[in-house]
Amino acid sequence: MKHALWSNETACNRIRAGRLVVLIGWAVVLLTAACGEDEPPETYIRQFRSMDQTVRTRAGNELIRYPADEVVPLLIEAADHELIRVRFEVMRMLGRFGDERGVPVLIRALGDPSPRVAAMAAASLTLLRAEEALPELLRYARDPSPEVRRYVIAALGPCHDSQTQPALSDSAHRQVMRALDDSRPEIRVAALESIREFGYRDAGAQLVDMAVDPSPDVRYVVVQALGELGAGGRESSYRRPPRDPIVQPSAALRDSLVTALLDRLRPDEYQSIRTRTIRALGEMQAEEAVPALEELEASGTADDQREARRALAEIR
Repeated sequence: MKHALWSNETACNRIRAGRLVVLIGWAVVLLTAACGEDEPPETYIRQFRSMDQTVRTRAGNELIRYPADEVVPLLIEAADHELIRVRFEVMRMLGRFGDERGVPVLIRALGDPSPRVAAMAAASLTLLRAEEALPELLRYARDPSPEVRRYVIAALGPCHDSQTQPALSDSAHRQVMRALDDSRPEIRVAALESIREFGYRDAGAQLVDMAVDPSPDVRYVVVQALGELGAGGRESSYRRPPRDPIVQPSAALRDSLVTALLDRLRPDEYQSIRTRTIRALGEMQAEEAVPALEELEASGTADDQREARRALAEIR
């Protein structure tokens, strides 16, 4: 009996060993395949046809590993594909590659029948900061699609050049200023991001008024803008300089900026907005804010206390 049990155990061990050898063999095969030749980029572009967003996202992540010279011409060729999802992914990838050869395609796609494709084209032009796109972007600044309008407004600032295209730049500035009053919060946010590229020119008073905007998303971006404007263009380590320099505000405007920011320290404000406000006051080196910051350092939330200590160190 004991011999039979031993034989069974030995047989089981042999079976397990055999399975292990098979698994190791498959692992070697898979590893060899992974280390072999990459798939051609056309393979991943074809995957943009998939209805599964995960498949399309993975395909894009694979494509970005290839040289632009291999992929960008293929993307340009696929830009007029009959499937909306393919055109959408193509516009996205042209922005990710940041290759100027894609700019004419992106400009043309602003008129795509699909608002999603047109909006993505505008978003990619923003990444490319394509000045040659400004005339066409201005055509769509009042597009009936809120999605398209949002991304076009966001692109006007990065794509303007007040030196080489002063008249077009002024037109873009007017459109962005008008969009600061748009009824949709997402478009107001886009306008805030865009007006930064104009150095917040002529927008100081409007930014102060927007500090009490009903949308928390808008208020969050506004307090950041107030801090940058109040700092008078002092270089930031975490944001790219805007196209036009931010000039030092007048004493009266600076006082208004500080007052608007201090009002955002109220306890019923969102923590994220309070945190951004404290940082803005520190960036401005606003000595007027020291009493309020000291109070937060003593009795605010843990986040308030940490940020207040940092801001006070900047001011002092």
